[in-house]
Amino acid sequence: MSSKHLAGPVLILTTFLALGHLSVAHAAEGKADDADPGTKVQKMNRYAMQLFDDLNYALAEKTLLEALAIVEKSNLGAGPAGLATNGNLAVLYSVGLKNPDKAVFHFKKALAIKPDLKMSKQRATPETEANLARAKAEMASGSSSTGAKPVEATAEPGIKCPTGGEAQAGDDITLKCLTTAELRAATVMLYYKPNGAEQFEVVQMTKSGTSGGSTTWVGKISGTQTRAKWIPVYFEARDEGGSSLATSGRDDSPSLITLKGGEAAAAAPAVAAGEGENTEGDDEEDEDEGEEIDDNNPLARLENERWREHQGSKGTFWASLGVGSGFGYASGHGTEAFGKPPYGVTFTSGFAPALLGQAVPEFGYFIGRKTALSLAGRFQAIYPRGPDGTATGAITGLLRILFFTEDEGKVRWYFAGTVGAGEGFRFQVNASVGDANGKPTGMTVKDTVRGGPYVAGIGGGMLYKLTRHWRWTVDTQLLIGFSHVSGVLDLSTGGRYQF
Repeated sequence: MSSKHLAGPVLILTTFLALGHLSVAHAAEGKADDADPGTKVQKMNRYAMQLFDDLNYALAEKTLLEALAIVEKSNLGAGPAGLATNGNLAVLYSVGLKNPDKAVFHFKKALAIKPDLKMSKQRATPETEANLARAKAEMASGSSSTGAKPVEATAEPGIKCPTGGEAQAGDDITLKCLTTAELRAATVMLYYKPNGAEQFEVVQMTKSGTSGGSTTWVGKISGTQTRAKWIPVYFEARDEGGSSLATSGRDDSPSLITLKGGEAAAAAPAVAAGEGENTEGDDEEDEDEGEEIDDNNPLARLENERWREHQGSKGTFWASLGVGSGFGYASGHGTEAFGKPPYGVTFTSGFAPALLGQAVPEFGYFIGRKTALSLAGRFQAIYPRGPDGTATGAITGLLRILFFTEDEGKVRWYFAGTVGAGEGFRFQVNASVGDANGKPTGMTVKDTVRGGPYVAGIGGGMLYKLTRHWRWTVDTQLLIGFSHVSGVLDLSTGGRYQF
């Protein structure tokens, strides 16, 4: 076999081995990252807030509570990891799950780490600001500074149990629930995690009395099991057969009771290097972001990184594919295929469609938070076809520069400038057939008129956020062709994947 025939298999084998090596290297790197609790918590926070932006609040809550368990177990509660996790939980409970009591609870935990905590611009909503202000006011007044003071709220109709509170680490904690007569509860179970354990333990609460149709249930957690920084709890009312009637909290969404002087607060080793750091290169737009976000706040830094990664910034790529059509003005008098002797075909300048339409692939790169460059194609097809010899389409490459608005919600707008070259664009027209002397014969033939081969223009469009990576796009652009001068207004729509 010749070396020419061997080249293909050798190249494939070499590529395969290289990819295998990279996979092993990435796997090893991933294991190293996961072995460090600080790095793992950072990744979980980013993932949770991506879920939050995708409106998957339940999974976001579960992820953050798992991160909080790692924070407590690893004694990271007094550092940036504890600040970021409690801050993100406060945002989730403020905006997503609409539980202000839990939001205030986690804001207090964050404020205990950083008293001058401020919300980042992207998370500063009326709900978060109000709950943060309430947390600061309660901490200043000392309204929840002594004893076990659970905050009560009805989780489901028929049962009311504590959804937060504070107690002294090492003290017994007594918790009370109320059930209505309509619920017909035979017993209420208290679930809790002692001293930062991974699994819940359960205590059957005792009926202590009935008043006004409501039954009071009391459960106690021994002081030997309250030595961590906080203790997760939830409650379940059951009927006589042991079936669940109602719950207050869940195993994947428990309430938290703060334990002052808990063991996790005694030591807080430094978080792994790199957590919350801005890894982007310095540029003018990065400096602008620093004015909007408090980079001395680790919670804001993590949010900054997540926001930049999510919305588009320097180093972000995208790929998109759209379909559309155009309408424009065809100038001149001679058509492409039959506009030369001996056919004698002519047309009158005017408006014409750019049939049938075009596919518009695009690959782009953000050179700044609000500025991007892209390479796009305009692959036009003409249908129905004209006679043999007429053009069936036009292919043109485009270079675009795009300027984006700030992204504060689902919709983001942009404006663009475009230059390109290729076949330009084409219109299909009905041209008149003349005789040998150029006089009209009354016959017509379908032919094309070209704009190009060089094009330039302006445009703009809209991006609508579907998920973290996917966008629905609507794009319009006006192109002028040279040296065959004509103009076309295109409208296209499609999907975009950002990574």
